[in-house]
Amino acid sequence: MVSEKKKAILKSAEMLFSTHGFNQTTVADIAQESGIHEASIYSYFGNKRNILFAIYANYLQNAIESLKEHFQGMKEPGPKLRKSIWHYLDDMKNNQYYAKTLMMAQRENPDFYSSEQVRYIKEYSSLVLGVVITGQKEGFFLKNLSPRLIRNMAMGTCVFTVFDSLIHNRPYDPNEMSDIIYQLVINATCVDSPVAENSVKMTRSEKAELRRSQIIETSIQVFSNKGFSNATISEVANHANLGDATLYEYFDNKEAILMGTAETYLQNLVSDEDINLRNSSEPEKALRKLIWRWIWQLYTYKEFSRVLVLELFRNIRFYSSPGYEYLVAFHEKIRETVQQGQKEGIFIEDVPFPTYFHMITGTFDQFLLSQFLLNRPPLGIAELNDTVDSFVRAIKTRKNP
Repeated sequence: MVSEKKKAILKSAEMLFSTHGFNQTTVADIAQESGIHEASIYSYFGNKRNILFAIYANYLQNAIESLKEHFQGMKEPGPKLRKSIWHYLDDMKNNQYYAKTLMMAQRENPDFYSSEQVRYIKEYSSLVLGVVITGQKEGFFLKNLSPRLIRNMAMGTCVFTVFDSLIHNRPYDPNEMSDIIYQLVINATCVDSPVAENSVKMTRSEKAELRRSQIIETSIQVFSNKGFSNATISEVANHANLGDATLYEYFDNKEAILMGTAETYLQNLVSDEDINLRNSSEPEKALRKLIWRWIWQLYTYKEFSRVLVLELFRNIRFYSSPGYEYLVAFHEKIRETVQQGQKEGIFIEDVPFPTYFHMITGTFDQFLLSQFLLNRPPLGIAELNDTVDSFVRAIKTRKNP
């Protein structure tokens, strides 16, 4: 975790590097701008170059997590690639100092590409590359093209769009520009010609999915901050940069949006594990993995967890919604895993379903209620490990303590 002093140093350095250039900025300048003693800056970073590299690493770590969250609930490769394009353009527009620093200073320090921090660039690039590879496997992108070519066409266009904006003071709208870049890439790399009738329909479908995803993501933030009862349709629409009428094209009312958040986020409980746990020969290990999957869901998507605990779990309509069906499917995977362990004598024969599910869900519900309403600190890794151990121990046979 970056300390407040380090944040102040990085913020000041980023501003100075972007306005004066890396070579023209001194550590003394950064000290004066940040109000932090020069000796402390050297103590934290060692030299000016490490400050620059820390700026890159800090930004990229945040960008990686943000892009992953934007991918949440999205399945089709087309919308995910378009989202990647929009994410980069929007991020750079909203982080002008970083964008200028990236353009001006990075090329003065090519040894960044042999530094430890370059792993973040590789991870970010791999996210987009993964979208392309999946799209080729599913028949969306042409298989005879290098996946790196497709990725570089998309992201390289983004980079130089930002450069052009900075150099020539040509502002762009991230939504409009991402549509333009995406369409160019699709024209060049998509299996179906975008001129064909079926491709036009596909593009409309993609736009609808992207718009729906935008509404869901925004509503999570609004519902988490204000509470479902206090939030209005207009507030969700405003935060999503949409008109009320456009929002109503996708959702009939505010509660439909709330239920849509559950469907979007909870489907991830079963999507990945369907592959990873199939035919597992180690039921206890598989059970632990499933429980950790639930923990990961709750603690990674904190805003959704707040909505889940405070709004969805306590709304009777949730229990007849598509989102709840994903939770039921996840519970069924736990049941199947436990039943396999029962056959092998690992777990007791009379595991009380669905009470066991209620224990797993209810325990974390109580922890999160205390965290959200009473400002209690979140569980640490040791406490989470103890909790998982306790869930497993609750149903193990005596000979498997």
